[in-house]
Amino acid sequence: MGLFKSFFNLFKRERTVADLAKWLDVPEAELREWLGSRPMWTLGYEYSRFTLPKRRGGERTIEAPSDKLKALQRRVLHRLLNPLLAHPAATGFVRGRSIVDNARPHVGRGVVINLDLTDFFPTITAERVVALFRARGWDVDSAAILGRICTNEGHLPQGAPTSPAISNLVCRKLDERLDRLIQRLKGNYTRYADDVTISLPGLGRNKRLRRHKGRKTLSRPQFVSRNLLTLIRQIIEQEGFRIQMKKKVRVQRPHQRQTATGLVVNQAVHLPRDVRRRIRAMRHRQRLGQLEAVGQKQLHGYEALLNMVERQR
Repeated sequence: MGLFKSFFNLFKRERTVADLAKWLDVPEAELREWLGSRPMWTLGYEYSRFTLPKRRGGERTIEAPSDKLKALQRRVLHRLLNPLLAHPAATGFVRGRSIVDNARPHVGRGVVINLDLTDFFPTITAERVVALFRARGWDVDSAAILGRICTNEGHLPQGAPTSPAISNLVCRKLDERLDRLIQRLKGNYTRYADDVTISLPGLGRNKRLRRHKGRKTLSRPQFVSRNLLTLIRQIIEQEGFRIQMKKKVRVQRPHQRQTATGLVVNQAVHLPRDVRRRIRAMRHRQRLGQLEAVGQKQLHGYEALLNMVERQR
């Protein structure tokens, strides 16, 4: 009995910097450099920045780690993060899941709601990353080291190989709360990175404001939907995120085009009609020998996307 108790205590003890050094195949003294005041860029652990255009307008800042830092982060990813499971509703950055998996649960629903989380990666602070590692059994020093390895200037950098997996783990409670709420309404919830999709059997068509005893009152379907959106926003903010206010929350009914992560879901998962038309036009130009090299690459990407959607839907 005493031997079993000792083994159990060893199993549940906090893991230390020495344990981390063994997991990552890095000398303990080198890992402890992350706890000092010495700038880590002097050791080759640094980031470079550049911007990429967003699909819906604007720019996205990418913080790319140096080769040395990226190699260390990949070890953290494969040895420490990948064994930890994301919530089933998280479809982005998860092996074996795609935008089609994100869209499929929302096919043929009465209402499809889209909303975006603002500043997704920068919102995940170093403190939240350290708390994640502490909750997974690492002691104060080892969690602090892991936090510094995986963050830059106090936040999760978009461009580090560890950031996608960490974002899903940080969002697990958010996913659990929203999924539980929507399931109670017989709906479906998915999240692809910062893109949240919710579908419901139907709340009814919103009616005009009507007068009751001289006052304007809301019809019940509109009242219920507004309460639901308010509750969703409260949960998101309680979990440390915010809804993108520049883009309206999109509530789509069957007579409208319903989408999830850019795919149409009214009756089946399809590429939008304008994208399918673009593919046909580019194929035609290719047959005529009029498609330039850049267009050839774009068509190749579109064809791959189309094949994936048709194969997985």
